[in-house]
Amino acid sequence: MRIGTTAWVQGSNSLATMGAVGLLLAALASPCAYAAEVSQTSLVVLPIKLLDTSGEPTDQTSEHTERLARLADGLATNLTRSGLYRATVLPADNLRQDCPSEAVACLLKAAQTRGAELILVGVVHKSSTLIMQLWARLVDARSGQDLYSRDLNFRGDTDESWQRAERFLVAEIRDETIKVHGK
Repeated sequence: MRIGTTAWVQGSNSLATMGAVGLLLAALASPCAYAAEVSQTSLVVLPIKLLDTSGEPTDQTSEHTERLARLADGLATNLTRSGLYRATVLPADNLRQDCPSEAVACLLKAAQTRGAELILVGVVHKSSTLIMQLWARLVDARSGQDLYSRDLNFRGDTDESWQRAERFLVAEIRDETIKVHGK
């Protein structure tokens, strides 16, 4: 019994030591993590718009509303996960309240008010069930100048096809940012 107790006590000391070392490492790493977070660019994703010229007889408004919201949320989440941006979505209700006319100057101000350095603007064009386009622009929130523009074509009006387009756009923005800024 004594051997078991000694082993447990030694194990406890080892666990305590490992815990203390872990806390020390976490404390030392925190300033580095904070510095990396501070250097991330603040980005606001505006609500993604839909232009549907498909003429399809079925009303897909609710499905498209959900996909547009998931696309904006997914872009913000995955651009933040890239480590290059601190991205948030500007809710459509807030934008309608702040900028009912959606004038460029008002959109810039609304994004700046939320601390944005960059704004992601996107429009999905559905010309048929099979043919979709996603136009995306990264805009400097201070000057209103386009910094990056991309026109993606994707096939199919399904959750999966929209998610693929989102992942591709995130990778394109990440790669362009790394190329231009060396981050």
